[in-house]
Amino acid sequence: MKKLILGATGSIGSSLAKKIVSDGGEVHLTGRDETSLSALASELNASFTTCDVLEENFSDKIMNDLGDTQINGLAFCVGSIDLKPLKLTKKSDFMQSFNLNLISATEIIKSTSDNLKKNKGSIVLFSTVAVKQGFPNHA
Repeated sequence: MKKLILGATGSIGSSLAKKIVSDGGEVHLTGRDETSLSALASELNASFTTCDVLEENFSDKIMNDLGDTQINGLAFCVGSIDLKPLKLTKKSDFMQSFNLNLISATEIIKSTSDNLKKNKGSIVLFSTVAVKQGFPNHA
């Protein structure tokens, strides 16, 4: 069984993937940058899917690549930071953040829920350090 890691080329996602593999586990990696993703997958002898969680039906692509592979873990390590003063933010800034952090997370959870339930799997959703510590211009 594999752990599915979204945002695998970021610092948290890649560190998590390396830890899982060093502990004898298997991973399926996802990310937007095919070059970085392919290199990490090669290093870890892992399968991967190149996709952008902001694209419609991105989870279908992941599930298609997984095929019959059973997963018992999902780590959502996707995120971004958009630093600008509140007066410069637009509705589209907030909508993109909402789509990235909530909608895409629920989309992949819905797509993997049966597989995870069957395998008594776990879901981990990573957030931002700004939850505990605010940043200037982090509207």
